[in-house]
Amino acid sequence: MRHSKGNLILELDMSKAYERVKWKFLYAILEKMRFLARFIALIKHAIKHYWFTILVNGEPFGFFKSSQGLRQGDSTSPALFILASEALSRGLNHLSSQNPDMFYQMGCKTRVTHLAYVDDIIIFTRC
Repeated sequence: MRHSKGNLILELDMSKAYERVKWKFLYAILEKMRFLARFIALIKHAIKHYWFTILVNGEPFGFFKSSQGLRQGDSTSPALFILASEALSRGLNHLSSQNPDMFYQMGCKTRVTHLAYVDDIIIFTRC
C-alpha cells in the first residue's frame, strides 16, 4: 500500500506583529546583518525612549514605556519590521535546505517554501 504525503498551506496574517517584535531579537538581526554599531545604538535609543499615556475620561493619565514592539506611524518602523520579517524568511529557507522533503514541491522540481507580501506570509509545507 502506497502512502503519499499531503500538502499544507498556512497563511499568517502579521498585521498585529508590529506590537510583538522583541527588541533583543531586532538588535540581534541588525548585528547579524552587520549594521554598524553606531546605527544599532541609534535604533536602540529611538525605540527605547518612547513614552505613552492613556486617556481616562478624555484626560491624559500617567505615562509608561513599552518593553517590546514597534511604534506604528513611526517612519523607521516599516523598515525595522521588514528586517524582522526577513529573519523569518531566511529561517524558512534554512529549514528547507536542511529538510528538503518538508516543503511543497511543484512540477519541474521547483520547490516553494513561502511567499511574503507586506504583513502576510503563506507557508507551503507537507503534512
